[in-house]
Amino acid sequence: MKGITKAIMRTPHMMTSKVGMSKTSSDPEFDNYNRAYTSLEGATEKLLKDTKAFTDAVVSLLSSGNQFAVHFASIFTPGANEFNIESKFPEAMATFRHATPYQQEMDELRATLSPELELIESRIVGPIKELQSIMKLIRKNITKRDHKLLDYDRYNNSLVKLREKKEKTLNDEKNLFKLEQDFERSVNEYETFNNALKADLPRFLTLATQFIDPLFHSFYYMQLNIFYLMMEKLQGFAEKKYTTGSTSEDVVAEYHEKRGDTLDRLEALQITHRIVSTGKFLQTRTPSGGTGLSRSSTSVSNSSHAAPPPSRANTVSSKISANNDFGGTTKYGSLASRKGAAPPPPQPYSAAPPPYVAGDSPASRSAASLAAKKAPPPPPPVKPKPAPKPAVVYVTALYDFEAQAEGDLSFRVGDKIELIERSDSAEDWWTGKLNGQQGVFPGNYVQA
Repeated sequence: MKGITKAIMRTPHMMTSKVGMSKTSSDPEFDNYNRAYTSLEGATEKLLKDTKAFTDAVVSLLSSGNQFAVHFASIFTPGANEFNIESKFPEAMATFRHATPYQQEMDELRATLSPELELIESRIVGPIKELQSIMKLIRKNITKRDHKLLDYDRYNNSLVKLREKKEKTLNDEKNLFKLEQDFERSVNEYETFNNALKADLPRFLTLATQFIDPLFHSFYYMQLNIFYLMMEKLQGFAEKKYTTGSTSEDVVAEYHEKRGDTLDRLEALQITHRIVSTGKFLQTRTPSGGTGLSRSSTSVSNSSHAAPPPSRANTVSSKISANNDFGGTTKYGSLASRKGAAPPPPQPYSAAPPPYVAGDSPASRSAASLAAKKAPPPPPPVKPKPAPKPAVVYVTALYDFEAQAEGDLSFRVGDKIELIERSDSAEDWWTGKLNGQQGVFPGNYVQA
């Protein structure tokens, strides 16, 4: 609570000093030591992170090498047994025989390097953490010194303003006496921390250098030992198995020589290329004008259940009369030639004939007037009733159908399609409307 109160009291001076309204004090000698100390803090933190990163990288390297051997053996060992590679490719059997020993070598190498990694943890990481704990205490004292300097500037600015005031009241005199006491106390506290840090920081920086130098040498030799053990283990494994004195260019040249034309033969396999879809496959093999479907392919999601759509070549070309479901008679021509055409609109009913008008002769006019006087005109004939509109018939989609050409009607399973025109055979293309679009579709894809 006391610290919060002091922080609140220091806030106004901190804000005014940032905008240049209050004077601040500084000690160049201490500032120089503080910059060196801050740099040492950052270097120590980076050293700790890099040491941990090196340890993790070595562990990951060993684990990856072990897993490489495991996967290599699991992939190629079954192949050697199943396809009798020893007789077909005897030069490759050395690789199969060395996969399992390589895995054992990696396990042994990981066990051998484990104590070295623990040594890095105890002799490098541990001392660095101890150094960081000491540096945190020093940083706290530097922070306290900054707070004391802030109090010193705050009391000094207030004291100078009050002393420069020409007409002082009794209350001002009391505040002046209190400020002088606070200023004197802040001076003593600031000088205590500032002088102690200026005396001890150079010594600490020298001792820290002497502390870090042995860590560097120890870490260097530990790295060297790890690399030497890895090289010795791998060279022992490669002895009498592989040639280790070759250059990188020799290794690459030998690899290409042994590989030969294997890559070309792999690329020549049919399974390495994209397989043509069934529709395109049938399109390339179905002769034009045959009895097969005229469409190259039909997109059907339920291909295991959907029957192929009927061929347009089998559509009846001659006009036939068939009783449809509309209650009337529809004449069909070749649906292939009339694909997408809307059915003809119903014939409008005939209007009632106008009443008979006699000639314009005087005799006829007099006769008409006499007839009009004698009897009223007959009622107009009854208008004929309009022909009833055919009932709307819907069919239900059994399968999905995607339009393959202009004029086709796409739909999904379960869609209700308004039937516009149909034939007696379900193995034909019918005309329907769905969602305001009209087109043809295979009749065996729907249920009437």
